[in-house]
Amino acid sequence: MKFYYLSTEPNVEGEFEIHHRECSKIPSYHMRFYLGPFNNGQEALNQARVSQAKSTICSTCQNVAMVPKFSHFSDTESFHPNP
Repeated sequence: MKFYYLSTEPNVEGEFEIHHRECSKIPSYHMRFYLGPFNNGQEALNQARVSQAKSTICSTCQNVAMVPKFSHFSDTESFHPNP
């Protein structure tokens, strides 16, 4: 899970960018709003759009997914629920 923030200043396209806490492009403390902890940027975007419809995920953060993988199967094994 990562902690996400919404920029309080729009980018050149007029959109407010969402960044996770470790992002190299995160705005300064005074130019961001804390959204909360989320598994991925899409969840943070859904929350941000409640208050700021013109929100977007930062290009650096958009590919970051922190969804835990809970499985005893390896990536190469197939899963058949009804053998």
